[in-house]
Amino acid sequence: MTAIRTLAEFGSTAAIGPLHCGATINDIAAALGPPWDIGRVSKRRRWPHLFSYGDAEFCVCRCRRVTLISVQTWRDAIELPVPGTGRLATFAGPLTHTRVMAELSAINCPFTSLTLRQPPGQDLALQVDSTGVTFTFRAEAGSEPLLDSAGHWISTHECAPPEADAPDDGFGA
Repeated sequence: MTAIRTLAEFGSTAAIGPLHCGATINDIAAALGPPWDIGRVSKRRRWPHLFSYGDAEFCVCRCRRVTLISVQTWRDAIELPVPGTGRLATFAGPLTHTRVMAELSAINCPFTSLTLRQPPGQDLALQVDSTGVTFTFRAEAGSEPLLDSAGHWISTHECAPPEADAPDDGFGA
């Protein structure tokens, strides 16, 4: 498996193995092992909270469901979870706009090109038609745009916080 194939499949399914919006952190951890704790989104509240498996970062609601996945691809090396193994694979980055479009096309994953207004330098994106996964690129003068991140999120979900007397799940960050 390559980074470009993993990201194209993320585009077509909005998932990296068990990691997808709506999944519970307990189910993901059972399949991939414990995630890295990145920290709180807000200084004033415990939830939502950020976790990651390498460069696959995800936001978890107080109900322990994933609401956002952001794969950071701007680094020289990209670490992604390998489904079913509990380990990370390291891939060379960064990835070009042409390679991402070619790989999405190769797996029959239709997308739409978008022009963004912000932030400066990140004015180009591809959005997968079926899943809404967005690939954002950064443009540097005189070179092909490079993939900065790939992300998926849900805006609403049914949120029932864990019962007050529920056993500690280890994610009460």
